[in-house]
Amino acid sequence: MAYIRVIHEDEADGKLFELYDEIQRNRGRVSNILRAQSLAPKAMRAHLDLYMAACFGKGGLPRREVELIAVAVSTANGDPYSLAHHTDALGRYADDKAWVAAVAKDPLKATSGRERALVEYALALSRHPEKGVKANVEALRKAGLADEAILQAAQVVGYFNFANRIAIGLGVELEAPADRDYHY
Repeated sequence: MAYIRVIHEDEADGKLFELYDEIQRNRGRVSNILRAQSLAPKAMRAHLDLYMAACFGKGGLPRREVELIAVAVSTANGDPYSLAHHTDALGRYADDKAWVAAVAKDPLKATSGRERALVEYALALSRHPEKGVKANVEALRKAGLADEAILQAAQVVGYFNFANRIAIGLGVELEAPADRDYHY
């Protein structure tokens, strides 16, 4: 499950019990990445709030593009946990399963236009944030993104770099495919 001790739903009490209950009501089940943070319910709450604000906020990016960024960042970081979850999610917003598989393998080769600009930005900010990201922001503008959407893209990239490091750093195991089908 993880490299550290995890408190499961049937063992939880107090604030953790309340948080688990809320997650189950809103999402259907508790994911392993959240369970892995069970020793720090306040931080788990902040993690969930950041996820909701960055990925579901009103920055102007459609869900397909948010999930595309999630897949690109998770591919760059080598995070199988987030890659699987968000490849599944990208598949819900894209009709082409072969394209989704290609994005998970090599997001740069699989995209063009606006989506390519988003992937290039996500990869640059993830791999080498100190080098040339300004040019990527200009490419996003040329691809038609308003500043609010660029801000959201930066927040989504930042969030997934954080989440990838939690998943990798704690050895979070991937759930079975049927257990990854959350409703958001």
